[in-house]
Amino acid sequence: MRPCLTYKYQGPGSLVQLIITNNYFTILPSKSIISTTHKHHFHIMSPFTKLAQRTLPRNSSIMEHKWIKLNKAPQTETPAEPTPLVAVIGVGFVGTGLVDSFSSMYDILGFDISEERVKELSIEFEARPNVSFTCNESDLKLATHFLVSVPTLLLPDKSINLSYLKSALDKVKRWAQPGSTVVIESSVAIGLTRELLGPIAKSQRLFAGMSPERIDPGRTEPPMRTIAKVVSGLDDVVPGSLDAIVRLYGRVFDTIVPVSKPEVAEMTKLYENCQRMMCIAYVNEMADACLGLGIDPYEVCNAAATKPFGYLPFQPSLGVGGHCIPVNPYYLLSNGDYPLLRAAAETMNERPAAIAERIVDGFFGKEKEGRRDSGVEIRKRVLVVGMGFKAGQSHLVNSSGLQLARELNKFELDVNFADSLVSQSAVPDITRLADEDWTKEKLEEFDLIVVSFKQVGMDFGLLETLSEDVSVQMFCQ
Repeated sequence: MRPCLTYKYQGPGSLVQLIITNNYFTILPSKSIISTTHKHHFHIMSPFTKLAQRTLPRNSSIMEHKWIKLNKAPQTETPAEPTPLVAVIGVGFVGTGLVDSFSSMYDILGFDISEERVKELSIEFEARPNVSFTCNESDLKLATHFLVSVPTLLLPDKSINLSYLKSALDKVKRWAQPGSTVVIESSVAIGLTRELLGPIAKSQRLFAGMSPERIDPGRTEPPMRTIAKVVSGLDDVVPGSLDAIVRLYGRVFDTIVPVSKPEVAEMTKLYENCQRMMCIAYVNEMADACLGLGIDPYEVCNAAATKPFGYLPFQPSLGVGGHCIPVNPYYLLSNGDYPLLRAAAETMNERPAAIAERIVDGFFGKEKEGRRDSGVEIRKRVLVVGMGFKAGQSHLVNSSGLQLARELNKFELDVNFADSLVSQSAVPDITRLADEDWTKEKLEEFDLIVVSFKQVGMDFGLLETLSEDVSVQMFCQ
């Protein structure tokens, strides 16, 4: 610290106030306070210090004051705190969102095992000099904070695939320095943060906890920083964990919601998404019942949505897709009994196959054989529109449209798909309708068109112009 001249304020009372100007620095503070302005450092010196008391003249008043110059303070040295470097391990949907948000306040190192992903993001974030990406795990030794956002998907038997999470935590164990902060952002079953991260935090002396992600791929509003962030810490394993995590996240998010322990944070995330699974299953059950009653289920949903209380609006669909909703119920089911949730999850998982059966029955009856005229088999042509897991997305994770197309392809049908964002190479087993063939003439060559969702960049008004010979089934509004 530079030498400074200290000043004492003389007025009513005997407390000493230190005045800071552009030319002087404060002496050592009595305690630290959290910085709200400095980009990197969590602590700055308090602008108030304890100096010797001085008895003031009885005739001093608040309006009569003067500055008294004191002795020149001796030169001292204080160690500088390291500049925080936040490592985001796994830069997929969730990780990229974290990089984007945290880079507004911190230096960022994004780590991924995919060289292609690292190259892609290096270009995307090239305008931000405080962001870098790497496939070299030894670079993680420079980090002071670690956010783990790797996939936690399901195996074929619906058990949780923990290989990515365990691998990420192994890297943290190898490279994190004592005093670092580690937070799991990935969705996990209840108790997994404590089971997997707890021993590492204890042995390595790391502040540790769990903060479940709340990212909706493709959504830009509301901004991520405005979405309340639930945070938790393993304070019973490493005291001070929650405080360290609150300080880390508090500079990025507008609202921080600390909870008592990681198990609460884990359940919060799963409860949120499993509630959606239950509601989606119910609205689709209602929609299927409407088919036999001559009722438009979308009209029902729109009418019900006019109720301003006690109703959550959901729309009928082909199924559920993506990384979260189809998967999260099985995290809860892995170590708990939830009969209603199990029934909803299994029903929605099987829904595309059930709809495929219904389509085939409508074509051929229960025999499921191709119609033959004069001994020549005539194959029905079906176009499935929407292969991504939702509108605006090209990713195929748990895609209901893809599952339907593949189920239909098992029968004697000529199945094609259309999606402006999904290439032929992404779905090599189903023929893709070329973008230039999305015309009235080409669409009328199909017997049935099934719309999973309205993908961006496609003119769905054409479907209203088709002849009555083409059946169109809409699983969206």
